[in-house]
Amino acid sequence: MKISITAATIAGALLASTPVHAVDPASLVAKSSLMQTGTAAADELNRAMGGQRDAVKRMDIYAKFEFSPALRPKLKAVFGNERPFPLVRSAGPKGQVIYTSKLMPHAYLDENGSAFSWSEINSRSVANKAGTTLDTKMSMQSLSVVGTATAAMLENLSGDFKETRGADGIWYGDFKAKLGSLAIRAADAGGTDLKEAVRFEDLAGYTSINRRGKKVDVVYGSSIQSIRFGGERVERANLAIRVVNLPAQAMADMEKELERLQHSGLPDDAQTVVMTKSVLGFAKGLLAKGVSIIVDDISASYRGNTASIKGRIDFDKLVETDFKSPTEFANKIVARLDLRLPVAMVNDVSRAVAGKQVDASAPNAAEQIDTAGKNLAAVVIGKLVNEGYALMEKGELRSTFELKNGKVTFNGKSVAVPSVPAPATAPAP
Repeated sequence: MKISITAATIAGALLASTPVHAVDPASLVAKSSLMQTGTAAADELNRAMGGQRDAVKRMDIYAKFEFSPALRPKLKAVFGNERPFPLVRSAGPKGQVIYTSKLMPHAYLDENGSAFSWSEINSRSVANKAGTTLDTKMSMQSLSVVGTATAAMLENLSGDFKETRGADGIWYGDFKAKLGSLAIRAADAGGTDLKEAVRFEDLAGYTSINRRGKKVDVVYGSSIQSIRFGGERVERANLAIRVVNLPAQAMADMEKELERLQHSGLPDDAQTVVMTKSVLGFAKGLLAKGVSIIVDDISASYRGNTASIKGRIDFDKLVETDFKSPTEFANKIVARLDLRLPVAMVNDVSRAVAGKQVDASAPNAAEQIDTAGKNLAAVVIGKLVNEGYALMEKGELRSTFELKNGKVTFNGKSVAVPSVPAPATAPAP
């Protein structure tokens, strides 16, 4: 799930002076036998699929699959079971097929010093008789990873996926996930005591893939009801974006190409190279055929006020040569985004930043914070309004960001954009 740009901006301002030791996600998985065993299991399963991309047929293969004798002891050591996530196939009403799977609760101390523990994970999928519809629900109560300098804990994860396979072989439908909370703890530099650095609460994400005549629309969205860090709280963050006018036939062709590649017999490394080239070619083709990105909502709330971004991004008559030059590609982007920032939010964020910079033990600390906050807000607001980058309307700073023909404007005022150097010529293989 993505945190909105606005939320990230607010969080960045508030965290600018907060002394929190950097969280390094790589430290949780470096030299991890859990990750290595999981990767080996995924590789064996992928080979067993034989390039099959149909969701229902893949589950039928997995229901009968057994891991290699060499891998089973490792799976048992890490996951507590030689077949950690077994899939059971059973008959349902009206010719339906039901697939159920369960990962039992377990705790594991990795060789890198990280301790993993998880609750029971359940999954249930129901396919119709023809294998063209699939309804899946999954749930997990908790998962924790505790390292020497960082730790993460998530609670109440659930998913609900409803899919229908079209005649073109593409699976359309809705994919929704929820997470009750995600907390990240970190130790101060040189210390070992883990303290909560950031907490996300009530997260939700969704993706919808919908066929519309000869076109396909993809909807992405996410929301976070609370982000807590450094004594501050962003009350809500939201992201809602649509990618529209994707050619349905091009997506079907790409699906066939990927299936052909997986049946090609090429080594994995070679498949990756070819697949990357195919996907990039596919993406370029989509952009050249009139795909648009609609920003329905990127917003965040802080102390009762909400900043937001809305608009759209298009691509003007892209040709092959545009993809060879970052400058030429940028010249074909046509974007218009409406920006709204409450003045009260500027004041609140400025005061919060000032509070991090003033010695709280000073006799007149409150007065210093108040003065510094007001001065910082005045500078920000004054620069934006006096230099014409934004207008002040109904207690908000309002501006329209536009990008066209490589030129950027805010509220109609041009902004200098540094030129992008051309990529260096790649050496011949």
